[in-house]
Amino acid sequence: MAVSNYFLLFCVGLAGLLSFIHFQLVNYIHLVVVSVLLLVTFLVKYQENMKHIIALIVASFVAEFIIYQILFNYVKVGTEVYKANLLNYLSVLILDLIVFYILKYRVRFSLQFVKRFQPKKWQYIYTTHADILLYGVYLAFIVVDLLVLGEHLLRNMDYIFCVSEATAKPFWSWNWVYKSYPYAKSILLSCVVTILLATIFVENQRPEQEDDDEDDSDEVIHKTDQQQKP
Repeated sequence: MAVSNYFLLFCVGLAGLLSFIHFQLVNYIHLVVVSVLLLVTFLVKYQENMKHIIALIVASFVAEFIIYQILFNYVKVGTEVYKANLLNYLSVLILDLIVFYILKYRVRFSLQFVKRFQPKKWQYIYTTHADILLYGVYLAFIVVDLLVLGEHLLRNMDYIFCVSEATAKPFWSWNWVYKSYPYAKSILLSCVVTILLATIFVENQRPEQEDDDEDDSDEVIHKTDQQQKP
């Protein structure tokens, strides 16, 4: 079996393990792991892209954690659960949309940041595998967010939209997405962590790119595999 196949199997196994740990043992294992990965990128050379991507993911995880804690405290002081859940689903959807948008234009934003604060490193900014894969994963996040939000609105339409009980009653038992939501989030979060870890490994295997201080072009230079000399 090729090395790439073993690496793929390892990534799938790691995603499954992280998902299990997240759901069964530690709810915030992904935040811990991604924070560690962010520290790793500062210790490894030429990981500018991963620094920016992981910093974005860590910020989104922290924001989601803060939102959850705030809403949890609201419930403790007497706020209706359906209102807290509605605010939670809306907040997470907006947060995922923001991350999705930033990932779409991540290279542009990274170039602007680097040219302003680290102008000598601008040539290390390019599209990585993580940009493409995470774009798809966060699209899946948005779909899941919309599904659970839509189901929540239907199930509580008598409270939210003040419709009659007779109209709302057939939807009270709608909880398929609600029951599947933790599993879906756990799997997608594990995919995020696995993609980040795999991309760091792949980027670390690339040949180092020489600095070119005299080149003032705005073109983004992509790293390419160098041919071995005999």
